[in-house]
Amino acid sequence: MDTLDVRAVHSAAVLGLGRSGAAAAVLLRRRLRAAVTAVDDRPPADLGDLAEVRAAGVALLLGPEACLPDGAELLVKSPGIPGEHPLVREARRRGLPVWSEVELAFRFLDNPVIGITGTNGKTTTTELTGAMVRAGGLDCSVAGNVGHALARLPEEVGRQTIVVVELSSFQLEDIAAFRADVGVLLNVTEDHLDRHGTLDAYTAAKLRLFENQDAECVAVLNRDDERVRALTVPGAGRRAWFGGAGDGSLGAAEESASEPGPRMAGVDGGTLWIDAALAAAPAAAADSWPAGRRLPLCGLSDLALKGDHNVHNSLAAAVAAAAVGVPPDAVADTLRSFPGVRHRLQVVATIDGVTYVNDSKATNVDAACKALTAYQGPVQLILGGSLKGALFDELARATEGRVERVLLIGQAAVPLEEAFARRAAAAPATATPYTVLSGLAEAVADAAAAARPDSVVLLSPACASFDQYRNYEERGEHFIELVEELRSGETDAP
Repeated sequence: MDTLDVRAVHSAAVLGLGRSGAAAAVLLRRRLRAAVTAVDDRPPADLGDLAEVRAAGVALLLGPEACLPDGAELLVKSPGIPGEHPLVREARRRGLPVWSEVELAFRFLDNPVIGITGTNGKTTTTELTGAMVRAGGLDCSVAGNVGHALARLPEEVGRQTIVVVELSSFQLEDIAAFRADVGVLLNVTEDHLDRHGTLDAYTAAKLRLFENQDAECVAVLNRDDERVRALTVPGAGRRAWFGGAGDGSLGAAEESASEPGPRMAGVDGGTLWIDAALAAAPAAAADSWPAGRRLPLCGLSDLALKGDHNVHNSLAAAVAAAAVGVPPDAVADTLRSFPGVRHRLQVVATIDGVTYVNDSKATNVDAACKALTAYQGPVQLILGGSLKGALFDELARATEGRVERVLLIGQAAVPLEEAFARRAAAAPATATPYTVLSGLAEAVADAAAAARPDSVVLLSPACASFDQYRNYEERGEHFIELVEELRSGETDAP
């Protein structure tokens, strides 16, 4: 942990002028009145509205002028900036602390923090936890990778507000003092290997969430995820495991001597439950949780969110909310009523009996595989986008028996086609048929023409969006527009 007192900084640089970088630059100026320079090597025409940044008195070095200013004592970098960026390397060469935007924001927050990370399910679990906290009558603000920059919050919330923050590996890799009173690790699967290089490096970035926890903190962990169970989790936070107990849909085993610790939430007999000890004494510091009775929350069939992965998301949110004092009845009510989040298994419309689902946020193989568990009928699955270093053979197998046909688009269409072709050669009787198309519009039109009543047209790309879109939100919005055109009859299927 670096010991830099941010309030003693006289000159700071912010690298990257996206949503979080702009918020960091403005926060530094407003709280410190220090000399702040925002640096971005993109030309001004490629950046958004910088009026707020300019009005705060932030100096700008853009495009060919981008450089690390002399005299800078701190570099704050946006999550999209890799550690290999020349200006990050220059900062480290000079011996400057390099912080992520969430590290900077944390230095100005004196609030209870719930931090949520994992490869998949972060946004859903973050929003679900926030909804539970609000249902419990507590002030709450949701921020981080979910969209609202954490650096906005010191100017927006009071000290009693509970902050629920979604944290990506990009945000966590450059923390120093950041500490979550409740930290949640949902799962770990291959993702962002183009950035981190190896699964071990990616996992290490995720685990940084726990390294500053003390005995009054809680580490919420998924005992059904084999990688999570095998990890050595840093920090002194009390472990609160969640997971199934023999229910076939979750594939978990009962507790045994080889298990990492007792569950504080789980599923038994088709009912989600939480341990009464957690709900009764959420803030007590102890080496382990006392034995308690299981408080039923709601039935699996009553969950508003569908799919096996959302059972885990629901359990994780329940533990996190209970750990900050949310009553079990508020947790249960939210589990039954939570509407979900945009771009994550979002039902856009049902047209002539065909359901169109926007799962644009499924940007890796594991997310797409999990999405398939939410549907039982025939599925027309749209896959593809920009590559992140993952392989697709597992996905090709996972579609069998669940997907009627796969439509492949984008930069990843070629390696996806190769994976499905390998599967067709290995298992011709069960392999999923596939078609390569030029883009999302063609895929939606083709799927609509082939679908029959009770079918699902599912955009769950298993890839990032940067080959054709600015982000997964823009891709999802395009899908929604295409479906709305189908509904209004503006698009003729081929």
